[in-house]
Amino acid sequence: MSTKTEAVMAKLTEAVITAMNEDPGGWTKPWQGVSGSPRNPQTGTRYSGGNRMILGLLSPDGDPRWSTYKGWGKLGAQVRKGEAGTPILFVGKSLYNAETGKWKSSDPGNLGDDWKARSVFRAYSVFHASQADGAPEWSQPVVNADIDTDTHRTFFQSIGADWREAPGDMAYYHPTEDFIFTPEDTQFESVAGWFGTVAHEFTHWTGHTTRTERHGDKRVAGRSAYAFEELVAELGAVFLCNAHGVETEPRPDHAKYIKNWLEALAGDTKFVWDAASKASKAVDFITDAATARIDQVVAA
Repeated sequence: MSTKTEAVMAKLTEAVITAMNEDPGGWTKPWQGVSGSPRNPQTGTRYSGGNRMILGLLSPDGDPRWSTYKGWGKLGAQVRKGEAGTPILFVGKSLYNAETGKWKSSDPGNLGDDWKARSVFRAYSVFHASQADGAPEWSQPVVNADIDTDTHRTFFQSIGADWREAPGDMAYYHPTEDFIFTPEDTQFESVAGWFGTVAHEFTHWTGHTTRTERHGDKRVAGRSAYAFEELVAELGAVFLCNAHGVETEPRPDHAKYIKNWLEALAGDTKFVWDAASKASKAVDFITDAATARIDQVVAA
């Protein structure tokens, strides 16, 4: 990597830290979700774990909305008589007294030290939107059908990763199966939002043991290691965006995202500079991989 390139990356990293310290607020995903993850339209909560899997399989016509009987009522809808609910499990907290064997759902303020908080499973029944009369109409959101990503897609495809694009509500790199998943480009409001998301996941991809072996770094552990890796991936996205002319300044959502993860690292901005060093190596790997494959095609 040239000294000039390193200087640009250092300047970008400093710009991200400056924007981050201006407290820009919370990060929001740059794409509009489609069915993907089942969710509660009354609370806005996305179901997780086994509940997500079960409700996802049972969601008809791509509509991901599930709520309790009372939840639909709060939205002005009525679950039809005779409709069967789908049972799900929720992990909650209750208080347990080991000496008496009694449980309480909450502490009124006068319980003694004999009462300890415990996690317990609670069962609920939820109903799909199609089971409720008066449920708000569901329409699949499409943000920008004319978004122009073809040139940039060719670059990412030339790298050689197993990259899958499909309608969805999540973007991620799957380390065990070594593939990247991102929502369709039409779900994004802009090329910058799409490119930044794809670049973020490709940076994660470089950390595999057969590439830069970044996930073997033992400097940080546990949640801190996860937070550090997210800093690396987001700075990799910043560097790639800038290198490909997608944006000349880091977008606010880059800084917001980095700020969120930096909180898990005790707010030490030195982690950002350390992450920037690893991100630059990731960008080198991506660029070299793309160049090598393009050269192979030309030679053939």
